[in-house]
Amino acid sequence: MENMQTPDQVESDPLVRVRFEEETRELLVSRASFLLFFSAVLYPCFNALDWLAATHEQALLFLYIRLAVGVNFVFCSLLLKSRPTLKSALIITVWAGYVSILGVVIMTVFLGGFTSHYYVGIVLILFIPGLFLPWNMPATLVYGCASILTYVLLNIAFTDSRFASGAAPFFFMTWSVAYIIFANYEKEKTRIKDLALRLQIEKANENLKALDKAKMRFFSNVSHELRTPLTLILGPLEQLLQRSDIKDKNFVSMLRSMESNGHRLLRQVNTILDFAKSDAGKLTCHYSKGNIGTIINELVEASLPYTSQKNIELTVSGMSDLPDIDIDVEKVETIAANLLSNAIKFTPSHGTISLRAGTTKNNVWFEIQDTGIGIPEEKQKLIFERFLQVEDDYSRSNEGTGLGLAMVRELTLLHGGNLNLRSKAGEGSTFRIELPLEPLPPGNDRRKTMGRRKSDRIIGEKWDKLLNVEIQKKVTTKKKTLLADINNGEYIKAAQNERKKGPSDAPKVLIVEDNPDLRAFIADNLSEKYFVERAENGRLGLDLARRMDPDLIVSDIMMPEMDGYEMCREIRKDPFLFDVPVILVTAKSGVAAIEEGLEIGANDYIPKPFEMRELKARIASQLKNRQLEKRLTERDTRLSAIGQMTSSIVHDLKNPLNTVIGFAQIARQDSEAIQEENISRNLDLVMESCSRLNRMIIEILDFAKGYAPRLNTEPVLLVPFLETTLTVHKDRLAQAGISMDTRYTGCEDVQVSFDSEKMNRVIENLIMNSKDAFFNANQEIPQKNIRVDTTCDKTGVVIRFSDNGPGIPEEIKASIFDPFTTTGKKTGVGLGLSTVRNIVASHSGTIEVKNDEKTGGAVFELIFPVVQS
Repeated sequence: MENMQTPDQVESDPLVRVRFEEETRELLVSRASFLLFFSAVLYPCFNALDWLAATHEQALLFLYIRLAVGVNFVFCSLLLKSRPTLKSALIITVWAGYVSILGVVIMTVFLGGFTSHYYVGIVLILFIPGLFLPWNMPATLVYGCASILTYVLLNIAFTDSRFASGAAPFFFMTWSVAYIIFANYEKEKTRIKDLALRLQIEKANENLKALDKAKMRFFSNVSHELRTPLTLILGPLEQLLQRSDIKDKNFVSMLRSMESNGHRLLRQVNTILDFAKSDAGKLTCHYSKGNIGTIINELVEASLPYTSQKNIELTVSGMSDLPDIDIDVEKVETIAANLLSNAIKFTPSHGTISLRAGTTKNNVWFEIQDTGIGIPEEKQKLIFERFLQVEDDYSRSNEGTGLGLAMVRELTLLHGGNLNLRSKAGEGSTFRIELPLEPLPPGNDRRKTMGRRKSDRIIGEKWDKLLNVEIQKKVTTKKKTLLADINNGEYIKAAQNERKKGPSDAPKVLIVEDNPDLRAFIADNLSEKYFVERAENGRLGLDLARRMDPDLIVSDIMMPEMDGYEMCREIRKDPFLFDVPVILVTAKSGVAAIEEGLEIGANDYIPKPFEMRELKARIASQLKNRQLEKRLTERDTRLSAIGQMTSSIVHDLKNPLNTVIGFAQIARQDSEAIQEENISRNLDLVMESCSRLNRMIIEILDFAKGYAPRLNTEPVLLVPFLETTLTVHKDRLAQAGISMDTRYTGCEDVQVSFDSEKMNRVIENLIMNSKDAFFNANQEIPQKNIRVDTTCDKTGVVIRFSDNGPGIPEEIKASIFDPFTTTGKKTGVGLGLSTVRNIVASHSGTIEVKNDEKTGGAVFELIFPVVQS
């Protein structure tokens, strides 16, 4: 439907304006014709008032005036009925109203002018046509102003009345005209809005009718077009099944499954086509003599294989006593087949189905009673609606479109019959059909024009017999189609009898599908490579999954008791099944359906129909991904165990290392006391190596713990902190022949938030990294130098550690901060720079590595935020 227009948009729309003017003219003519006739009679009758208010001579004159006005009313009425003057209806009605006021104004001239109370009549005449007739604002304005001016000017010209004495009449007339103008303006706006709404409703109705016709054409055309390929499918299948040279039982079962599902599709196509005819009013009964008992007995005989499969007891009574009556045999057969197939579908194993029939004075009736699941009382009025299926725990245990019972009702009413239902949830249902013994034939029934002569009756009887023979042949060929919904097919039975088994170490796949043929087909195709188990609904599938621990689940969505979505949710909640891949295979399609399936935890989604090779490829892909996930999980588990073991071992090394460091310090003090410089130097080397080993132990422990360093930060002055820390390293570097230069730019009184102990480790690691680079270089570097340049501004602090060593190889720059990455050093475990990055990041800082463009050495640039004062 188009969007609602505003009044301004409506007025600017030429088509709407033309329609509005046409409706206004029609309404004006209709109302004016009535008002003119009424006024032509009433206006002269007011002469009775004239005899009371005026003299005899004046009353007689007034009568002539009133008669003249009445004649004008009649004349205007005749003009409105004339087609040439119809377009001038607005002018004619305004003139008629003005003339009636002019007559009263003339009377006031004879009755004292402005002092006459006849002005009340003028006000009355202003209101009646002004409000009753659909005048626009200009017409109302002209009518009102002309009336007032005529009253004022005539009384001033022909009486001695002063204008001041006419203040009251003028006041009432003026406000009456103003009110009428405003009222007509609002009425016009309202009528325009009403017209716009009506036009939109008309447009919507036209669109709905067009859509309904298009839908009917679509259903009719598609149904007709589907019959041709279905005929070319079922025909060759029937010929293949009649061949005796096919020895493969599994192949024959597959063909029978294809045939039964082809008949099922044909049944749905026929039903949709019948509904299209019904909606188009083209579904009619073609009456001929038939016996309902014979029809039902044939259907019962055809259904015995299906009832025996479910061990259902089937009883029939009263069919042989039914008379031959005029019915549409094909449609009655459809009614009975739908009810019988429903009873078989919804009756559990070892249940009972009873078919009874009889006659009453005016009807033939038959009923089908089952001990199935029954229908809840609140839903019994809904089951005969199209495309509606009663949703309960069992309703999806059998497939269908929800058209069967709706078709039963349509065909029963088409015969002039009645359909009754008695049901109770859990106790079964009884459907009763009553058809009239003598239905009224259609208007063009041949029996109305035949039978007058004996020869006509003989020809009619022969025609009926031939028609009955053809109908019986058609009934025989249609049984497979009519009972297709309860045909479980042969493929499932063959698959159960010859179940294939995959290799002993094959992955376990669970198939959850409520359609037995499709379940057997998928399982049969997967059994050569996988160990396959099957379940017919989500609840059984979930129970079986918990017992068998499958490697993968293939599941339908629309299933009884528990659908695929709910089963997938329960699997993701189960700690033993949450990582099992689930592939949803369903007739639902579209982005929304796929999104819903993936959101609840499904790994993949395949819409029906699908190719088996696609399903096999997706299963193989999901199983491969699961194997990779298992390997990664196992690797992570091993790494975690190794980390815990390493952490324990390294932690145990700290105690003896601290003992060594402690005794080395005591020994060095003793060597200084006896002035043994060689011993002191050796002990310095021991203590330095112990310190290096202690740093390595701390780094390994931090890495094994796997969490970000815990900081104990506090604001510190940057320059004093760096000077204190770097001074300690300057002396040690000088002993190794390495100089250190420091420079600070704009860093006076700048504060940073540092964990002093952690930042000391950062500085120490970076300086020791440069020191090791000097001594691990392939060439001798005569003047070894390390520079620390610190620059401060409002945005942050930049600390730049650079050296003139060999630099960082390009191939390891991207991974230099990764654990266990070394630059060719002979010592260390490759965790120093990783530790530096973690500590810097925990201080909300960044670190970047590059080579110095001038010296070629390594540059580590650290950036930290400034503490705002």
